[in-house]
Amino acid sequence: MENLALWVVFDVAPSRLEEFLAAAREDAQGAMTREPGCRRFDILRDAQQPSRVSFYEVYDDEAAFAAHLQTAHYKRFAEASPPMVTAKAVTRLIADVGGAR
Repeated sequence: MENLALWVVFDVAPSRLEEFLAAAREDAQGAMTREPGCRRFDILRDAQQPSRVSFYEVYDDEAAFAAHLQTAHYKRFAEASPPMVTAKAVTRLIADVGGAR
Protein backbone atom coordinates (compact mmCIF):
# COMPACT_ATOMS: atom_id res chain seq x y z
CA MET A 1 0.00 0.00 0.00
CA GLU A 2 1.33 3.42 -0.92
CA ASN A 3 0.94 6.15 1.66
CA LEU A 4 1.60 9.87 1.73
CA ALA A 5 4.88 10.62 3.48
CA LEU A 6 6.40 13.93 4.46
CA TRP A 7 10.04 14.73 5.18
CA VAL A 8 10.11 18.10 6.94
CA VAL A 9 13.43 19.70 7.87
CA PHE A 10 13.56 22.57 10.36
CA ASP A 11 16.56 24.69 11.24
CA VAL A 12 15.80 25.74 14.79
CA ALA A 13 17.36 28.63 16.69
CA PRO A 14 19.73 26.87 19.13
CA SER A 15 18.37 28.87 22.07
CA ARG A 16 14.85 27.58 21.29
CA LEU A 17 15.70 23.95 20.55
CA GLU A 18 14.34 22.39 23.75
CA GLU A 19 11.13 24.39 23.46
CA PHE A 20 10.76 23.33 19.82
CA LEU A 21 11.36 19.67 20.65
CA ALA A 22 8.74 19.76 23.41
CA ALA A 23 6.16 21.18 21.01
CA ALA A 24 7.17 18.65 18.32
CA ARG A 25 6.85 15.74 20.75
CA GLU A 26 3.35 16.86 21.72
CA ASP A 27 2.33 17.00 18.06
CA ALA A 28 3.89 13.61 17.28
CA GLN A 29 2.34 11.93 20.29
CA GLY A 30 -1.08 13.35 19.46
CA ALA A 31 -0.78 12.18 15.86
CA MET A 32 0.29 8.66 16.80
CA THR A 33 -2.23 8.14 19.60
CA ARG A 34 -5.30 10.00 18.32
CA GLU A 35 -5.13 9.81 14.53
CA PRO A 36 -5.91 6.42 13.01
CA GLY A 37 -4.67 7.67 9.62
CA CYS A 38 -1.19 8.53 10.93
CA ARG A 39 1.11 5.53 10.47
CA ARG A 40 4.38 7.05 11.59
CA PHE A 41 5.71 10.29 13.08
CA ASP A 42 9.42 10.32 13.84
CA ILE A 43 11.40 13.27 15.15
CA LEU A 44 15.07 13.12 14.17
CA ARG A 45 18.05 15.36 14.90
CA ASP A 46 21.04 15.80 12.63
CA ALA A 47 24.14 14.36 14.34
CA GLN A 48 26.35 17.09 12.83
CA GLN A 49 23.92 19.99 13.30
CA PRO A 50 21.88 19.29 16.47
CA SER A 51 19.56 22.25 15.90
CA ARG A 52 18.45 20.77 12.55
CA VAL A 53 15.35 18.69 13.26
CA SER A 54 13.52 16.49 10.78
CA PHE A 55 10.08 14.94 10.90
CA TYR A 56 9.28 11.78 8.98
CA GLU A 57 5.50 11.47 8.86
CA VAL A 58 3.43 8.81 7.09
CA TYR A 59 -0.33 9.07 6.56
CA ASP A 60 -2.80 6.71 4.94
CA ASP A 61 -3.58 9.31 2.29
CA GLU A 62 -4.16 13.01 1.63
CA ALA A 63 -7.41 12.92 3.63
CA ALA A 64 -5.60 11.59 6.71
CA PHE A 65 -2.99 14.35 6.40
CA ALA A 66 -5.73 16.96 5.96
CA ALA A 67 -7.36 15.64 9.14
CA HIS A 68 -4.00 16.00 10.95
CA LEU A 69 -3.88 19.67 10.00
CA GLN A 70 -7.23 20.21 11.77
CA THR A 71 -6.21 18.70 15.12
CA ALA A 72 -5.63 20.75 18.25
CA HIS A 73 -2.14 19.32 18.79
CA TYR A 74 -1.05 20.28 15.25
CA LYS A 75 -2.56 23.76 15.54
CA ARG A 76 -0.67 24.35 18.81
CA PHE A 77 2.58 23.30 17.12
CA ALA A 78 1.88 25.38 14.00
CA GLU A 79 1.19 28.45 16.11
CA ALA A 80 4.13 28.05 18.51
CA SER A 81 6.92 26.95 16.17
CA PRO A 82 7.45 29.78 13.64
CA PRO A 83 9.40 32.07 16.01
CA MET A 84 11.71 29.14 16.83
CA VAL A 85 12.44 28.17 13.21
CA THR A 86 14.96 29.92 10.97
CA ALA A 87 14.34 27.73 7.89
CA LYS A 88 11.94 24.98 6.86
CA ALA A 89 11.78 22.61 3.88
CA VAL A 90 9.01 20.12 3.10
CA THR A 91 9.31 17.17 0.74
CA ARG A 92 6.27 15.08 -0.16
CA LEU A 93 7.01 11.40 -0.77
CA ILE A 94 5.22 8.15 -1.49
CA ALA A 95 5.84 5.59 1.23
CA ASP A 96 5.42 1.88 0.82
CA VAL A 97 5.28 1.05 4.51
CA GLY A 98 3.65 -2.34 4.23
CA GLY A 99 2.71 -3.35 7.76
CA ALA A 100 4.23 -0.41 9.66
CA ARG A 101 2.47 0.76 12.83
